[in-house]
Amino acid sequence: MMKLKNLAHWILALGLAAPLPAGAADSTPVLQPVTQGGVTYVSGGFGLDERQALNDVAGNYNLKLVFAEKGTGAYLSDVKLSIANMKGQKILEAVSAGPWFFARLTPGRYKIIAGPEGKNRVQEVRVDGSRLTTRYFYWRSDAQQ
Repeated sequence: MMKLKNLAHWILALGLAAPLPAGAADSTPVLQPVTQGGVTYVSGGFGLDERQALNDVAGNYNLKLVFAEKGTGAYLSDVKLSIANMKGQKILEAVSAGPWFFARLTPGRYKIIAGPEGKNRVQEVRVDGSRLTTRYFYWRSDAQQ
């Protein structure tokens, strides 16, 4: 009777093992920037690898939004957001794929409306071209309401 260890060697030797999908050996997440209406953004941030990948590209952006649950700090995803200039013109409408959202905006003042499932929070922010401005949005969990 063949031992499991030897069976694994035979399977590999015969080429019977399924090939790995492209990029499977490299566990670095691929975050795809999106450009909409002249604004480039990227979002994600679940897991250490994805947060590190976002930190690596943070220098390309001047606005960072963080979405979390108040009290627990649990990160939130699928947060709908819109960014408007101070004249009320919408610059961007998007859904954040994770708790971190980075955008590259023209320097100026903006109004951000964000919320999961219609529980909107509003913040105003001033961004410039030389540094990253960060804003945190917190919501109570359903259990806290």
